[in-house]
Amino acid sequence: MVQAGELLAYVGPGAGIAIGLSVLTVVMLVVGALLVLIATPVSVAVVCARKLGGARRRGRRWRRVVVLGLDGLDPRLLERLMKDGRMPHAASLAQRGCFAPLATTAPAISPVAWSSFLTGMDPSRHRIFDFIRPDWPSYRPGLSSARVRQPRRAVRLGCYRLPLGGPDVQSLRKGVPFWTILGDAGIESTILRVPATFPPEPFKGRLLSGMCVPDLLGTQGTYTLLTTDPHRLAGQAGRVIRLSRQDRSMSAQIGGPAHPFRADQTPLLTRLRVAPAAEAGSVVLHVGAQRVKLTVGQMSRWVRLTFPAGPMQVRGLVQFCLLSPWPRVELYMSAIHLDPESPVAPIGHPALFSDHLAKRGGSFGTLGLMEDTSALDEQALPEEAFLQQCWGFFEERKAMFFEALSRKANDLVVCVFDTPDRLQHMFWPVEEALAARPPGRDADVIGQLYGAVDDLLGRTLRQLDDRSLLLVISDHGFTSFRCGVNLNAYLWRSGYLALREGAQMGADWLAGVDWSRTKAYAMGLGGIYLNRRGREGQGILADDEADDLAAELTASLESLRYSEAISMCLSPQPIRRVLQTRCIYRGPYADDGPDLIVGYNRGYRCSWGSARGQVAREVLVPNRRHWRGDHCVDPELVPGVLLASEPLRTASAGLMDLAPTVMEAFGVEAPSGIQGRSLLDGDPRHA
Repeated sequence: MVQAGELLAYVGPGAGIAIGLSVLTVVMLVVGALLVLIATPVSVAVVCARKLGGARRRGRRWRRVVVLGLDGLDPRLLERLMKDGRMPHAASLAQRGCFAPLATTAPAISPVAWSSFLTGMDPSRHRIFDFIRPDWPSYRPGLSSARVRQPRRAVRLGCYRLPLGGPDVQSLRKGVPFWTILGDAGIESTILRVPATFPPEPFKGRLLSGMCVPDLLGTQGTYTLLTTDPHRLAGQAGRVIRLSRQDRSMSAQIGGPAHPFRADQTPLLTRLRVAPAAEAGSVVLHVGAQRVKLTVGQMSRWVRLTFPAGPMQVRGLVQFCLLSPWPRVELYMSAIHLDPESPVAPIGHPALFSDHLAKRGGSFGTLGLMEDTSALDEQALPEEAFLQQCWGFFEERKAMFFEALSRKANDLVVCVFDTPDRLQHMFWPVEEALAARPPGRDADVIGQLYGAVDDLLGRTLRQLDDRSLLLVISDHGFTSFRCGVNLNAYLWRSGYLALREGAQMGADWLAGVDWSRTKAYAMGLGGIYLNRRGREGQGILADDEADDLAAELTASLESLRYSEAISMCLSPQPIRRVLQTRCIYRGPYADDGPDLIVGYNRGYRCSWGSARGQVAREVLVPNRRHWRGDHCVDPELVPGVLLASEPLRTASAGLMDLAPTVMEAFGVEAPSGIQGRSLLDGDPRHA
């Protein structure tokens, strides 16, 4: 399998992590599935007994709690649309219960925020500060939320390698999800696609992992272009495969994951064939026994790819879009999703849960970041096809969500929809355009999005009774992203970062940095790391020196002014404030995050190059990508949303407060390590 190396997370093709496969892995999955089937009647009886004997005695306040997560839903825009009468269900919910902004985390990044939601803790206690974090000895990037290691022991037989164990798939997030605590109290839960839940952790309930699930190549999403054009180049997030003509058809070999039994890591291969269709503008795709008709600009249904691996097969799911018809054929192929009916890495709990969902509702996408924003950004996918893809995933999620609501045994249902985040990243207009009359193309997309959200709220409310509590939340809001700030360029220009003589400017992942003369560096979306002695592999700063430098950099960054920003209708002050991590967080993992969390002003964000650890010459870089909305700014500028079917104590409400709120709703006391407070009236701890 592809090893961790090309780690780009949310800023590119994705944080690559290896997916292991062995005979023992398959055997363990089969045995685990059988144990689940055997144990299910017993576990149901135990859960029922606990419900009858425990939760009622502790003062349970609600029969059911539903948490509907809408990643990135913006409170300012929501309030405007409610006042305009365009979101009647949201307005009715706000009038019946409450509506308020919900404080996000610092930094305001999705895996950070959702980790605080599910643990009730700040980042210094759950250890997630970004999509990626440096590996201290090497300064190389690594995925912050999970790690997959190949089996350490294997038998070597010539060019073959037989693993003697399965891969070690480990969650790096700390803290206990609140549904685990509820499960121990007999509360039955279904948790769908909450970020930072890969790999799934055992608990008394059902879970389908969300953001950070890799594709079959071990990345966070690598698309493929199949083309007859020898000069066609993919972007950073994609790969190009040539189509070879054979009589009246074309074919190509698709490379998949590395062979699990080959020592040289040769990729597994599968073949597809393309033939002209009777109708102009269409082709017929042959993949194994599957025959799929493709029309220009239309996303296909899910197509299964099968990669033979000796006595076994590795399966994945993809979607296609015909970009150019016969005879100059060009096809977009999505990232290869893990097949939910036979995933080669754990994506659900119990192990058969993803298979159950597929059997009930059909095949569905499993990648953590499903909507292919990179392909749209790199002009490998047209806007209309991207929108079809997004709405298709939205419908898949709705089907799962309402299937969970239909289960009468479910006490708690938590489901996160990613579509608001992805569409606002790609179609967010500058704030003035939101009020434009007539609205432009971007405002139309955003308006359709919020209309779909309102319809989702209406249908959800119709499914619930008076003994149900509905909490609608988002992890952050949105603002425009028009100009990037390359922090490494600023550090280099200011003498805090040095390059080796002859080093290439603009190389990824801090290549060429002279660590013996570097005091600070930037990587990822969160902020700046100090080159600390005893933490980094070649650290040079003692603790007192680091503290002094943190104060010095804070003052310097907050005083930056750029007059050229005015021509872009932006504030000349790109950085609104800088937060020193050790000052705002006191948990045991405070040193695992950036030493300085940079809070940008509206219109700014960390530049794409800075996120990839590039050292550029210019500090300010206009953002010319399709991705023109963002939230990685000062957290005070992008609060999330809190809507509830009952009045709550919303003053200073934040994401950490949701976990104790849900626990109190079920009469379960929150553990002492949880930092949030219940928002329900009459909280005995805050009465």
